[in-house]
Amino acid sequence: MRRMTSLAAVLGLATLAGAASVATALPAPPPAAAKTTAVAKIGEAAPAFTLKDLEGKEHSLSDFKGKIVVIEWFCPTCPYSGGKSRNSIHTTGQVKKLHEDLKKVDEDVVYLTIDSSTHKMRMSAEDLTKKDAELAKTLGIKTPILIDADTSVAKAYQAKTTPHCYVIDGEGVMRYMGAFSDQAETNYVLKAVTAVKNGETVSPAETRPFGCGVKVK
Repeated sequence: MRRMTSLAAVLGLATLAGAASVATALPAPPPAAAKTTAVAKIGEAAPAFTLKDLEGKEHSLSDFKGKIVVIEWFCPTCPYSGGKSRNSIHTTGQVKKLHEDLKKVDEDVVYLTIDSSTHKMRMSAEDLTKKDAELAKTLGIKTPILIDADTSVAKAYQAKTTPHCYVIDGEGVMRYMGAFSDQAETNYVLKAVTAVKNGETVSPAETRPFGCGVKVK
């Protein structure tokens, strides 16, 4: 009887040792990936995004690889952006002229307008889309207006005002961020695109934007 008990004890210890060996051999779970949020910086890759336009079509920054991309932050009621005012870059035709001048520099340049006004105007994405569609028809805006419903893109780009403009080169690198112009003779966006097209250093690469404040969630 004692011999059977001893044998059982030995077998039990062997089983436990085997289990411990198997447990030790199992690979450790991979560490959790660090959660990072890209933010816009000169000389670095522009934050990726995918947003829908007024017709519901998706546009991703990656769609335009190989092309210079201009981004303009927009608000339909801002007197410096889409609102009716002698200071509005849209109602005074400044954006239309910029489009014409940009095409002379680079026929393939892409111009995107982003509206992150849902939080500021306390509007749903659907209502903001309708408002922008009406204004686009009135002002003759042909370029895509993208709705940043949760304002995450504005946050990543650190958009401060409407308008706040950005120029991204064909490799997806941020080359300019700041004001639309000096509100006099110099259009910073046109100057930046021209420099990128000619393979030159953009100067200034950053300027202080003017306009109405962008409000993010």
